[in-house]
Amino acid sequence: MIRFCHGGKVIELPAGELWASAPPDSVYRDTPAKELLAVVRNIENGTPWRDAVAQRYGTSNPWLHQIVTSPNRDRFFQLHPPPPGAHILDIGAGWGQISIPLARRCAVTALEPTPERMAFIRAAARQEAVTDHMHFVQADLFDVQLERSFDMICCIGVLEWVPKFRPGNPLDVQIDFLRRMRALLSPNGQLLIGIENRFGLKYLLGAPDDHLGAANVAVYGAPLAASKWRAQAGEELRSFTYTRAELEEMLPLAGLIIRQFFAALPDYKLPQQILPLSAMNAFFRDGRYVEEHDGSCGRPLDNQAELRSHYQSLAKLGIAGDFAPSFYLIASAA
Repeated sequence: MIRFCHGGKVIELPAGELWASAPPDSVYRDTPAKELLAVVRNIENGTPWRDAVAQRYGTSNPWLHQIVTSPNRDRFFQLHPPPPGAHILDIGAGWGQISIPLARRCAVTALEPTPERMAFIRAAARQEAVTDHMHFVQADLFDVQLERSFDMICCIGVLEWVPKFRPGNPLDVQIDFLRRMRALLSPNGQLLIGIENRFGLKYLLGAPDDHLGAANVAVYGAPLAASKWRAQAGEELRSFTYTRAELEEMLPLAGLIIRQFFAALPDYKLPQQILPLSAMNAFFRDGRYVEEHDGSCGRPLDNQAELRSHYQSLAKLGIAGDFAPSFYLIASAA
């Protein structure tokens, strides 16, 4: 049982049950709602969920199919498992790629505002027989006040998107979001963030940004990036990623201390290698390399030789970690 408030009303939600708020006007979607609901119906009619996703997206959207079904999606927790029975909050739970595996050994609250995504998570969780270890809250973190604390909070691929669906200065919105997560941490709790690195080497060499699908915009500092995006797209830029140094400045403003950075190669969405940032130099000096891709569509990049060469040079300078394509970072309350 978990308790939380929404709109001044106290809700008590038993394990395995769903509570849903009215859908907001705008939510994150990577596929049309009708398509995903058709996948959910297929699962509820008995099709294994991975097969249902493959039938709908295996050919039409192989990148999405891979992101949803790859066993590497929760690789961080395969390498760094939380203790059995830990209480975990998965914010922006997406398609359940983190929530469902963790629910095999932990108590998980999946918080996801997009209705059809939550329907998918529940349908897949039923097939995986983990619903007894889960609570399903269809809402935005800004709109609910959870009354319990959590041993771990997961914010994977979410922080950069938050300002797109909330008014206000983007950085202020992100800091407010971080403060709300900090308030939910238990005394020894940890916050895990997965996010692209604004200074990722592939972006500096002209790869499209994962969120905009455009090159040479998000790689710059916020004022210049916003100016370039308005000139190119005619709209305000609301999605921002950061360098390691910027994250180290940003999180303390929300009362958080970064305990450790990890590099995710080729990114946090489908990590093949997860290394402490300090290990990146040895990784490239030893001649190792992970092929990189366009994070907006999965297409392998054409400049692998150039990327490898630059990484090796940066490793000799002792700074390869600052140019990782993606970060995982663990933070705790200050």
